[in-house]
Amino acid sequence: MLIKDFFYQIKEDLKRIKKYPDFVAGKNLNVDYDKYWNKRRGNDTSLNLSTWQKERADYILKMIEKGSVVMDIGSGNGSLLKYLKDKASVDGFGIDVSDDAIAIAEKNGIKVLKKNITDLDSLKDLPEVDYIFGLEILEHLPNPEELIFSLRNKAKKGFIFSFPNTGYYEHRLRLLCGRFPLQWITHPGEHLRFWTASDVVWWVKAIGFDLEKMVIYQGVPVLNKIFPKLFGRGILIKINLIFVK
Repeated sequence: MLIKDFFYQIKEDLKRIKKYPDFVAGKNLNVDYDKYWNKRRGNDTSLNLSTWQKERADYILKMIEKGSVVMDIGSGNGSLLKYLKDKASVDGFGIDVSDDAIAIAEKNGIKVLKKNITDLDSLKDLPEVDYIFGLEILEHLPNPEELIFSLRNKAKKGFIFSFPNTGYYEHRLRLLCGRFPLQWITHPGEHLRFWTASDVVWWVKAIGFDLEKMVIYQGVPVLNKIFPKLFGRGILIKINLIFVK
């Protein structure tokens, strides 16, 4: 099974080297978050985690204490919050701007507040929690540092972020073929910031915080354990909010 998964992943990665998603510019040229959300989830209204999400969630469980109170920015339908609650009695709430995602969360008893995280003033009334999550969200912001510094006093213990690993070999091969790394789904303007594993180490220190833990996950089986920076597809980090500067 491991060998089969290995060759399947290689095959799928190589297929994307020259591929672009379907994109037709209509009257509204802006990024449509609801369209992005529905494209990712389709008609699935369940709170089941994908293999990718479950692996990431299990790593998060190792980073936080049982019974922690958390805030999940860009929480979508709240599937992560439900998983953490079921596994470790984690309490908390989500933040999202998609009406479709919030409706699914509320239907399943998950508390999600509707807020636009680019409006930093609207976040001032949020309560303090132990940890703030931002999973696959920072890459969508032109200045994620502003968000982090706006919320640093809301997190008692730290931040946990995840984003695609732009150092993944598929993205490197696309550059060699004259194409930019493909990390968007419905609109080429979805991702505005990019990180490799080495970038993360520099970046966290540059903004004055301590990188307590970094995990590189998914990607090509076996090789992602031997050469994670090259063959791991996702990056998950835990940031300690103690200033190091």
